[in-house]
Amino acid sequence: MLNARLFLPLVLAVVAAGAAATGAASPHPTRAFQVRVALVAKGDVGQYAGMCDGVGGTDSLGGILELSDLDGDGSARYAGRLMRVTEVDACGTKPAPTEDQVAMCHAHLSGRTPMDVTLEVYADDRGAWVKSEPAQNLLPSEVLKKEIRGCPEPGDWLAAYPKDGWMSGLGLEDVPSGVLLPGTYKTENLTLVVY
Repeated sequence: MLNARLFLPLVLAVVAAGAAATGAASPHPTRAFQVRVALVAKGDVGQYAGMCDGVGGTDSLGGILELSDLDGDGSARYAGRLMRVTEVDACGTKPAPTEDQVAMCHAHLSGRTPMDVTLEVYADDRGAWVKSEPAQNLLPSEVLKKEIRGCPEPGDWLAAYPKDGWMSGLGLEDVPSGVLLPGTYKTENLTLVVY
């Protein structure tokens, strides 16, 4: 017969091992169900993206995502508040010298704001999908910072930040099913790093 002091720890160890083997989430999430990520998009933005030589920049989301759902088919859902840091140019036009004769010009956005982010990993190794929206109920330390300078027309386009949608609806084709594993995943001008 087992000693009562040994029996309970043994049962708890078996349950924990079973949960880890099946990928079941603990009712009390721990760091094992969190991942640190950096999602970086590169290039310029706007109606005339790619038409202003030598402009570009980065738009990034970084921080901790927590596993909120993991299915037996390998699909997973992560959610969290990530910091968005933006240093990006938008290409546009300006009158040169009249409205019907235009020249290309650009504006620059420096921004920083928290975003509520979900990352869904699909079953059958079909990649991942990222959605984000400006965070609500900000803490005093989480204020939106935004500065736009340069050409007025593309500057007006940048004014939608952070409700611009650039960092939402992003697909990454090479993310494998299941929990996010450390690595670097790329699709065109978009990179996801899982630490």
